[in-house]
Amino acid sequence: FAIVGYDAFGFWILNSWGPAWGMNGVAHWSYSDWAATVMDAWVLQLGVRAPDAFGAVPRATPSSTTGLFGFREPNRGDIVGHFVNIDDGRLVTDGKYGSPNALEMQETVQRITLPDANSGKGYDHLVIYSHGGLNTLGAEAERIATWKRNDIFGRNGLYNFHLMWGSGFIDEVFGQLSESPVGGRAGGRLTDWLFEAGFGREIGSYAWRNMKQDAQAAFGGQPDYDGGFRGLAPLFDGLDRAAKRPKLHLVGHSAGAIVLGRFLSALGRFKIRELDLGSIHLMAPACTVEFFKEHYGPYLTGRGAMKLQDKIYLYDLTDELEEADTVSANVPLLPSYSRSLLYLVSRAYEDVPGTPLAGMQIYADKMPSGARIDIAYSGLRSGTASRTHGGFDNDSVTLTTIMSRILGRRVPLPPTADELTGY
Repeated sequence: FAIVGYDAFGFWILNSWGPAWGMNGVAHWSYSDWAATVMDAWVLQLGVRAPDAFGAVPRATPSSTTGLFGFREPNRGDIVGHFVNIDDGRLVTDGKYGSPNALEMQETVQRITLPDANSGKGYDHLVIYSHGGLNTLGAEAERIATWKRNDIFGRNGLYNFHLMWGSGFIDEVFGQLSESPVGGRAGGRLTDWLFEAGFGREIGSYAWRNMKQDAQAAFGGQPDYDGGFRGLAPLFDGLDRAAKRPKLHLVGHSAGAIVLGRFLSALGRFKIRELDLGSIHLMAPACTVEFFKEHYGPYLTGRGAMKLQDKIYLYDLTDELEEADTVSANVPLLPSYSRSLLYLVSRAYEDVPGTPLAGMQIYADKMPSGARIDIAYSGLRSGTASRTHGGFDNDSVTLTTIMSRILGRRVPLPPTADELTGY
């Protein structure tokens, strides 16, 4: 069929089945249903130049690889129903990745809760995912689109919903470092001073502080901010009222642990009555140990706004892998840091140099212990095989472990390595 018109609420569709179909062969297709169900759409245009076609990636849609100026980033239709967008603590409702409107959120709730959803399998679990600070908005959209396209969650009865938040961390720090007179030197211990004590520390600590303040503002209840709460409230309200409800789980990577920590401390504000909190999974959490104790600690001792039914699981690098990792903007000639992001944050960007972080093995003795916390280190035990700080959400072993723990059994269709590339 062909789109022959549109209005404020949807497209006008002309089918090839004759005037007996719809109204004289034409029907109205709402934008929300289009976004939820469209599989293929083609546009005919005369004389169009398509140089970008030569950069198409095999086994992927043309929008699957982030390109120059974001021309090939996923569009909103690729990820709608799987995200809310928060920037500077405020809910983003317009632009390229505007958060879902009321009708779209209603459709999302129905998609999650209808018994015959997901090709009749339904969804037994809802995963709220918060990405790390090294990801741009386009990169996070690419992650959502890739996971959705490969159906790595849905085929196992899980529904993934993402907190997109504009950290801008790499852009702020490395963008300004590129203007420094020492920019362009190769990464190594000789240039680490630039990050830990020099110009980079001033820029980085400022960006890191702003990022943490944005996470606080997203769930802090201030009238002009509170974007995380406003974005998730309609989702939880709808799920709480549904006859069939999924179990809630949280998954965060790196600085995403800060966003989820603020969410947990604001959880009581949602006034959830029927939903259950199953498990929490943090990959290389970049929050401080004190932050972890304040915001996650109550859920280890039964004092949280909701009872944690399972555990808080951490997936970390060994200190040897932290030392072997690097932080860079992936731009030739720009300086890089010769350890992991957690070392950089701990030594330079927190207020006190050497601040203990929850995801660092060298500070494991300062972390809470007990039956409701489990810490796995890559290379020391099964559960995670990431070799770098940024590699956890690309690691099939880590995601398989997380999904299996959420399901309470071995995940039937685990993600494969080739399904976790391109973001």
